[in-house]
Amino acid sequence: MARLGRLGWGRTAFKATLAFCTIMALAFLSPLGSASPRGFSIEDPPVLVSPVQTARQNAIAAAFQHAWNGYSKYCFGHDTLHPVSNTCEDDFGGYGATAIDSLPTAIMFGNEEVAVQILNFIAALDFKVVKGGSRIQVFEVTIRHFAAMISAWDLLHGPFSHMVTNPDLRHALYVQMTTLGDALSCAFDTPSGVPRDWVDPALCQTDKATQNTIAGAGTMILEFARLSDITGNQTYAHLAQTAEEYLLKPQPATGEPYPGLLGSFISVETGQILGSKGSWGAFADSFYEYLIKAYLYNSDLYQSYLERWLIAADSTIRSIGSHPYGHPEWTLLSSWDGGNLQNSMESLSWFAGGNFILGGMVTSNQTLVDYGLSIADAAGAIYESTKTGLGGEFVTWSTTCEASENNPCDPNEAIRLTDGRFRLRPEVLETWYYAYRATKDPKYQDWSWAAFESINRYCRTDSGFSSLTDVNADEGGSKGDVQESFVFAEVMKYVYLTHLEDAPYHVQDSRGSTKNTWVYNTEAHPLRVAGPPR
Repeated sequence: MARLGRLGWGRTAFKATLAFCTIMALAFLSPLGSASPRGFSIEDPPVLVSPVQTARQNAIAAAFQHAWNGYSKYCFGHDTLHPVSNTCEDDFGGYGATAIDSLPTAIMFGNEEVAVQILNFIAALDFKVVKGGSRIQVFEVTIRHFAAMISAWDLLHGPFSHMVTNPDLRHALYVQMTTLGDALSCAFDTPSGVPRDWVDPALCQTDKATQNTIAGAGTMILEFARLSDITGNQTYAHLAQTAEEYLLKPQPATGEPYPGLLGSFISVETGQILGSKGSWGAFADSFYEYLIKAYLYNSDLYQSYLERWLIAADSTIRSIGSHPYGHPEWTLLSSWDGGNLQNSMESLSWFAGGNFILGGMVTSNQTLVDYGLSIADAAGAIYESTKTGLGGEFVTWSTTCEASENNPCDPNEAIRLTDGRFRLRPEVLETWYYAYRATKDPKYQDWSWAAFESINRYCRTDSGFSSLTDVNADEGGSKGDVQESFVFAEVMKYVYLTHLEDAPYHVQDSRGSTKNTWVYNTEAHPLRVAGPPR
């Protein structure tokens, strides 16, 4: 494809940095490449880790350290570093979003020095003090800070029990994740039990909004259920379950224009779905994601969540998925407004490929796996087609072609980028991770690595990695000076995991001899499964 001619730079850069990255990684990368996951039967042949995979793991860990050094130097304790201007922003209440969001990644990379630095920061944090205001955004703090602390607890009491053995730091982590869980629980104090999205943690008061997104209401079950299971206090899980019930049994009928697919907003007064405009993207994405993942977390309790996910998946295949002209092998996901579809897809929606693959593996349904792979392959084609080898924020496509003498049908023109910004989003990398686990096809590793190389080439600054203004412009246009915390939590982690053959916290793979003992939240924080592994 178009990008094949540019891969020569990637190989050259790889050779030039291999020795440096290997040496650097020895200081902060644990030998995870050859670990054996729990659940593999003794009949499984040993997995051989190639020198290329090891070198790629080392390079990813070195990139993490580079970005961490920049954040630590200029903005440690603040939420966000702007990696061009080296200025700081407290856009998530000043809780150190980048620091806390990075914690599970540091642990999984075996980087104990960084993990201890973050844990000391958490121990001293006062969650009642909000910088720049008095409120925190419930959804973002839940998936980033809250989930990261719970994940760190699970990792440090599981496969990384040898790390950070200081009992004071471990106890402080427990106290702080419970304290934050209590503060976030205040958001559910509404007439319906559907949470509001802003809460004052000092006064335990919500804002006065009359609606929330279905993602805001439906992306609590993993985190709150896990805290309940760790602490033995089922109040947290009951709060999330109450809110979720409105989404499992949506009313009115107009709020569910396709079976299982909803409008994107919900009333906090009544729990009714507001409107019929929706997508697998913003305002809704992680609601669909968590349906299958809640079942994976505890199939004894959340069977109905699986049933709703299967209904939504079926409607997506039957009514929402679309194939660009000339490419029946690629699937893109339309948005909807009632029964009207728009052939437009935002970058947030790309996670759906991995979600279908995961659901297909969990239910042993190859049709669902193949559907997810067709989404993964569409993403690969789009990334390969741009000047930078990276994807934009929005794509549109044509499903038919009206040929004329001056406008012949060209399948290569069927997909168009309508917003070329690259915001360092991880969703494509996430889907390629699941695609590789399901198939062991090396093309998904190669696509993930090529994207990482492009990020390293075009987004890297002296202190981190920046967003780009145009993936189809020379050098990616200009740098947007934004580095969100998910660069540490998701981008680095998913590329790393895609090149890590065996580890106990992986999702199941194509061999099928191991089941899922961990489930990843929407910010790529692994949580230990509570029910029987599926």
